Amino acid sequence: MKHLLLILLVACGGGSKTPEKEDGKLPRPDDAAVALPPAPPLPRVPDSLPKPALPEFVTAEAVALGELLFWDTRLSIDNKLACATCHDPAHGYAGAKRQNTATGKPNLRRAPTLVNLAWHKELGWDGRYASIADHLPAHVLGQMGSDLDAVVTRINAVPGYRAHFQRLGDATTERAVESLAAFVLTRFAGDAPWDRVERAPDASKDLVAGYQLFQTKAQCAVCHTPPLYTDHKYHRLGLIASADEGRGRVDEAQKGAFKTPSLRGAAQREMFFHDASAATLDAAIDWHLAGATGQGADPKIIDPAIKKVALSAGERKQLGDFVRALTTPSKPATKPALP
Repeated sequence: MKHLLLILLVACGGGSKTPEKEDGKLPRPDDAAVALPPAPPLPRVPDSLPKPALPEFVTAEAVALGELLFWDTRLSIDNKLACATCHDPAHGYAGAKRQNTATGKPNLRRAPTLVNLAWHKELGWDGRYASIADHLPAHVLGQMGSDLDAVVTRINAVPGYRAHFQRLGDATTERAVESLAAFVLTRFAGDAPWDRVERAPDASKDLVAGYQLFQTKAQCAVCHTPPLYTDHKYHRLGLIASADEGRGRVDEAQKGAFKTPSLRGAAQREMFFHDASAATLDAAIDWHLAGATGQGADPKIIDPAIKKVALSAGERKQLGDFVRALTTPSKPATKPALP
C-alpha cells in the first residue's frame, strides 16, 4: 500500500518541487507554451550580385521576427497599415501609388522598392537616412502614426512575439529595428533571366542585342549601372508631375534630384518614378528615350545625362525585353501566420 501511495504521489507531482528559473522566478505559463520551430536559413545571395557586407545582427532568427513585424498591422496606430501595405511584396516590395499615412496625411512620394538595399549607403528617394536604424523609427512614426517604443511594449505582450524576442535577447526597440532591418536587407533580387543569358550569350541573341543597346545607344547604363542596375546617385528629373525638392532637402545644389532606382525586379512594379507619374514600365522607358519630356517634367530641371534617343521599333522591343529580363519570375510572397 505504501508503494502504491508513493507511485501516485510521484505521478501527480506531489513528490517534487515546482521548477524554478535560474533567477528564482517561476516560469510564465505562456512562455513555456510557445515553442518556436528553428528559424529558416538566411536567404541565399544570388550569384549575379556582389557579396554584401551585412551587419552582425542579420541572423536567421532576426529575419524570422522581422518578417512578422513587416506584415503586422499592429505596428500602426489604426491597426490597418503594415510595412507590406506600401512596400508590397507582390510588386517588388514597392508602392503602386502615393499612399496616405495612417493619420490620413497624403504622401508626396510612393514607397520605393526595398530589394537589394544591402548595397545602399543612403536610404529613401532623397537619401537623407544613412541606415535603416536611422530610418525606421521616423518612418513608423510618420507613416503609421506609432511610436516604436510603444509598439514593442504592445507586441511583446503577445506570447508568440515574446518567444521570438526571447531567443534574440530582451524585447527592446533596438532589437525590433534590427529584426526589421535584417528582413529588409535580405530581400535580394538577382539570378534573373538575363543573368542566365549573360553566362551563355548564345542562348538569346535578342536579349544580348537589348543589353548592348542598354549599354550604348540608349545610354541607360549611365545611371542604371550593372550588376545592381543603379549608380546609387541622384539625378534631376524635372520634378516630374509633382513639385518636390527631392535631394534638395539634403543638398540644395541637388534640388529636384532623386536616387536612381534599381531596375532589378522592375517588371514586378506597378508604378514608376518617385511620384508614380508613369503607370507602366514601357511609359517610364519611353519617357527617358524622349529626353525626359512629358508627365509634367520641367525641361529647365533635367539632368544633362538624360538625352533624347531615337530607336527603331525593333530596337525598342529589344531594349524593353532586356529590361524585363532583369526581373526574376517568382511566386508572390505569402503573409506568414502572425502571433
